[in-house]
Amino acid sequence: MTLNSIGDQARAYALQVASNRIKTTLSTLTQEVASGQVADVGQRVGGNTRALNEIEGRIQLAGQLRQNGQDAGIRLQAVQDMFDAVRLSTTELGLALATDPFNDQALLGTRSTEVANAFDSVIQRLNGTNSNRYLLSGEASDVAPLSDATSILDSLQAIVAPLTTAADVAQAVSDWFDAPAGGGGFLDTAYHGTLGQPQRITVGEGVSVEMQTTGASGPVRDLLKGLATAAILDRGILAGNVAERRELLSTGGTLMVAADSAVLGEMGRVGLAQQTVERAQVTGTSTLNTLERARGDIRSADPFETAAALTEVQSQLESLYAVQARLANLKLVDFLR
Repeated sequence: MTLNSIGDQARAYALQVASNRIKTTLSTLTQEVASGQVADVGQRVGGNTRALNEIEGRIQLAGQLRQNGQDAGIRLQAVQDMFDAVRLSTTELGLALATDPFNDQALLGTRSTEVANAFDSVIQRLNGTNSNRYLLSGEASDVAPLSDATSILDSLQAIVAPLTTAADVAQAVSDWFDAPAGGGGFLDTAYHGTLGQPQRITVGEGVSVEMQTTGASGPVRDLLKGLATAAILDRGILAGNVAERRELLSTGGTLMVAADSAVLGEMGRVGLAQQTVERAQVTGTSTLNTLERARGDIRSADPFETAAALTEVQSQLESLYAVQARLANLKLVDFLR
């Protein structure tokens, strides 16, 4: 009769290997039960991870597009809030300048100071930021779009100081604001953002929005033009000529009223961009949920199978411990009996 046996050290090593293997399997199964996902995805898909990789890539893209949409939505809403604040300080003032009779020198001076203060306030609001980015600078979001009100009025004062009629002053101010780039006007000396193609942000698959509104946009310039036309009187322009000063204030108010309608149109355009972002966000969220479900179907572990395997491994581990305990209690005297 042939007897096969192994030494104590070899037996201890074999038991240790078996114990480590069972503990590793137990840890893996415990992790799968806790996470609900298989530990070895490659084994689940039979080594063909192409489909899973494609899903992972689309999930990453969808997440980035959703983040883009959130950022764009925040910026667009900030522009809307900016214009709302600007209109609060200019709409009624423009109507008052265009319609109220000014026949008193002191009242004219008070009104011109009021407009100058409003001009300064509007410039500060239009130089507003969101997330440390200037909203109306185009691509140059790290640069304030507009010079301060004092600098703009200084430039205009140098131009209109020799003029003696309200019509000439208003025309000179208008020409300065409307001058094209390179013409030495507003775009060259007072606007510091970018011109040309607007910034385009992709917010969905095949969907993008343009951040068109800048300090150089027509409605913004028209509003500033109306304010500056009236505010320049605070620099002593047309001094002593009540009738011409009154006419210039009225002209500035009329320009502000017309610009208010243009600003409302610009806000409507921004609102359309907001709707585009919102629709893209809804579609993107639905797509992302679908992709995550598909990924989950591939990676998910069957809870019943995992629980059964876990029970079996626990039994194996208990049996191994029982064998180790039995072997540990063996004595040579008991063997020789």
